Amino acid sequence: MLPESAQQVSKLRAQFYRSFADALDASASISNVTIPKEKSYSSTMPRVSWTDDQGRSNYLCMYAHSAPDVLLPDRPTILRIGVNLGAELSMGASAERGRRRYNWSCQFYLTLVSTELSAALPWIVKALGQPCGLDLKALPELPYTLESKEMAAKVDSLWTRLALQQVQQPRTAVGSAYIA
Repeated sequence: MLPESAQQVSKLRAQFYRSFADALDASASISNVTIPKEKSYSSTMPRVSWTDDQGRSNYLCMYAHSAPDVLLPDRPTILRIGVNLGAELSMGASAERGRRRYNWSCQFYLTLVSTELSAALPWIVKALGQPCGLDLKALPELPYTLESKEMAAKVDSLWTRLALQQVQQPRTAVGSAYIA
């Protein structure tokens, strides 16, 4: 990822996390948002975490799914928001006890472009308030179309049409005749 892109994603993340924390009814904790030299593939991803009204831990993290780099400088910046994903990796030996404290019923990815972030925020808050997991039919419609993409895991992966179109566009690598 180019340094300018990393700075842009970091700035978008900090703004989104603050807005998201403000929109939640619960008190939310924002971790590692102002990392001076944030790495694009850091092992401690900045995230927002909170406890819902049922006492379950929840978290959300936003990162660049794709971004311009040295080889593909015209690659679009596509953002991915992961909701309640990866807790099983941090639970270790206390997995069974952690299973009761963690919100397993609402887990999803939402992949979008930066201009779609503000419209996604209230939608995500509503999705998290659903009692039995992610039910797209029960949620208000977004101003853009969502498409579901198959994943190996049993986690919903939702893409906005614009993000999907941009990530599927062919790109030419610098110094190469190869088109990705």
